[in-house]
Amino acid sequence: MVMSLRGFGAALVVGVAVLCIGVISLGFIVPQRLFESTVGLVAFFAAVLLMVVCAVVANYYDLRAVLHDEFG
Repeated sequence: MVMSLRGFGAALVVGVAVLCIGVISLGFIVPQRLFESTVGLVAFFAAVLLMVVCAVVANYYDLRAVLHDEFG
């Protein structure tokens, strides 16, 4: 099975979204640890921004259909 560039891009968007979910969830689980440093605060807001970008890309390119066509 050969993965096309569309399939790789769709998998990349999902991977980035999963990483963002992990960082955002850390902000809710241990907020004092994440927000006590500037790096943690920047990482949290970057994850939120990237999550919004992933959502826009997923809706614009119909990511669900691409993933179904490539891997389903």
